[in-house]
Amino acid sequence: MSAKHRDWEKIWFGVMLILVIIFVAWSYESILTGSTATYRYGLPLKCGLPSKLPNGTLVIYMLAVQWAWIPQNVSEIIYLPNGTVQQVLITDAIMYVDGFPYIKVYPKQPIELILYSNNVVHAFYIQLPHGDQNWNIVPGIDSYAFFYAPATPGNYSFHCAEYCGVGHSYMYGYFDVQ
Repeated sequence: MSAKHRDWEKIWFGVMLILVIIFVAWSYESILTGSTATYRYGLPLKCGLPSKLPNGTLVIYMLAVQWAWIPQNVSEIIYLPNGTVQQVLITDAIMYVDGFPYIKVYPKQPIELILYSNNVVHAFYIQLPHGDQNWNIVPGIDSYAFFYAPATPGNYSFHCAEYCGVGHSYMYGYFDVQ
């Protein structure tokens, strides 16, 4: 290698070293100041959710385990006349038929799902009249889903769309629109 090429190699090495130092310092500073948003899959964590949930939104914490959906803490968001927000726990929204959850909702009711898993990757899949919806659930990361219940009364099934083991085909439940 000639002396001229060695000089260019040293210059490029120096430029790349400076860029690496700049990017490491920039990342470190943004972590310390908290100026970065929480991102997952390149999107903000609560991407797709309204900034202010509509009045009457049903908030459901849904745990995905091998091989069941376990709805927990079903509550409704209510905006009071004085401007405060109240989250009312609803105890009769969930019933189990043959071991599968039936979640009672009203037509056109806004629904927010907070989906989480402790063991393996799952996917929450529901067929609605206005289109199919699918959300991936990665262990340790909450997934947020928002949709409106169908206007037509009936049972709308949801199931796991990501193979999660032997009992995968038994992992489903229903939204009972009344």
